[in-house]
Amino acid sequence: MDPAATLSGPSYFNHIRFGLYFKDYILTAAQTETFNPLFLFSVVRQESLFEGFATSVMDARGVMQIMPATGSEVASNLGWPPAFTTDDLYLPMISIRLGAHYLARQSTAFNGDLFAALAAYNGGPGNALAWGDLASSDPDLFLETIRITETRQYIMQIFEFYGLYERLYAKNQ
Repeated sequence: MDPAATLSGPSYFNHIRFGLYFKDYILTAAQTETFNPLFLFSVVRQESLFEGFATSVMDARGVMQIMPATGSEVASNLGWPPAFTTDDLYLPMISIRLGAHYLARQSTAFNGDLFAALAAYNGGPGNALAWGDLASSDPDLFLETIRITETRQYIMQIFEFYGLYERLYAKNQ
């Protein structure tokens, strides 16, 4: 069943498939970094399906799929967690906090543009800058200028999930 068709399924099925896993960590990170929590749930679902021990072929780790070098840099900037090691990225509490902070940094760098922030998170900030220059503030054109198919699909998938999370949970917030 594709994500959009899931809404015609039983309610309990939707709440499992699009669950609020790691809710306390995500709500805290969303509040700290001023994101809608449903947006962060969508990012985590896309990144790892909420699997703490997920590892990509590029060695991104944890529920937020953070690269070890990025995790080390963000942990150093935050001064948290103490005695950070890259294995800490497998711990959802750490992955969510560091990933949300890094994503918020990208959002700030791109003036709150979530498409560009997600492009930077997935495809690199330099690429996102280049795509943004080509698109000149047009979000539809921005998606079209993304030359990495995975990154373009990544953004579209997160926003599809975000819409589904809003339909399932927005009335409860």
